Amino acid sequence: MTLTGGGARTLGVVAAALAAIAAWLFFAPAAASELAGTTAGAMSEAIFTVVIFGPLLAFGLAGAALSGLQAYQPGQSPLRAGGWGIAIGLGGVLLATGYAALAGTLEHGTGGGFSAALLAGLAVIALQVAAEEMVFRGWLQPLLTRVTGSPAAIGGIAISFAALHMLAGASDMVGLINLTLGGVLFGLLAARGGGIAGAFAAHFAWNATEQLGLGLDPNPGLGSFGAIIDLDLVGALRWGGSEEGLNASWAMAIALCAFLVPLLLQRSGKSGTGSASPTAHDALSPSPHRPI
Repeated sequence: MTLTGGGARTLGVVAAALAAIAAWLFFAPAAASELAGTTAGAMSEAIFTVVIFGPLLAFGLAGAALSGLQAYQPGQSPLRAGGWGIAIGLGGVLLATGYAALAGTLEHGTGGGFSAALLAGLAVIALQVAAEEMVFRGWLQPLLTRVTGSPAAIGGIAISFAALHMLAGASDMVGLINLTLGGVLFGLLAARGGGIAGAFAAHFAWNATEQLGLGLDPNPGLGSFGAIIDLDLVGALRWGGSEEGLNASWAMAIALCAFLVPLLLQRSGKSGTGSASPTAHDALSPSPHRPI
């Protein structure tokens, strides 16, 4: 690939942005934890998330605007893309949970139930997901697409997405594979949908269902916002019985591939380069006080 001056500058911007994000995720959690440490429970997690992901969201929005990327491509339907995203995110986590049940690692806990804290949890997850999708699939992926084309951009940003989770403590190899697969899935949804509505919806539905719907993250037990159903994964580590739970399991890898393979085999649709444009702990969501 021969780069023009503009292409080299674009790659430089992407590299600088990733370096800035890495630096933020390395240094900011200490300050965020100190601020969050003045409170407890759900309030502490909410403060931590706002301190970490609020600036990341602003960074992504500013970067997309300065790069001349539109919020959504004309002629595309964000509602339709969002609907498909919700179906994929919800279906993916339920499928992964089903595989874990077949492997004998799923059991019921003693908690669960509806509470007002669940609504706060939805807002916290929405902020985290919006920040990640705006930065990775709304800005950097379409920016990189201008130079490398869509397939390489989707793969490159997915790998960067997983690698940056290592700064938040992710080290399990299967977990990193799942993060990469999730990044590819969200990248494909963004690229095919002409914006990040589908990627955001899938990412949000997956995280919210896993954490607040089924209580699978953290594992075992419930997070500070609670969950409707309290499920735990115990036993075989590679089928969810570790502290990483479903996120570091083959169950999640299989579920992600079940949605990825049809998308990859599908005839490539029209890709664009708009902002939320061409555009799994986490699957891909953080545990409390762990960004990205």
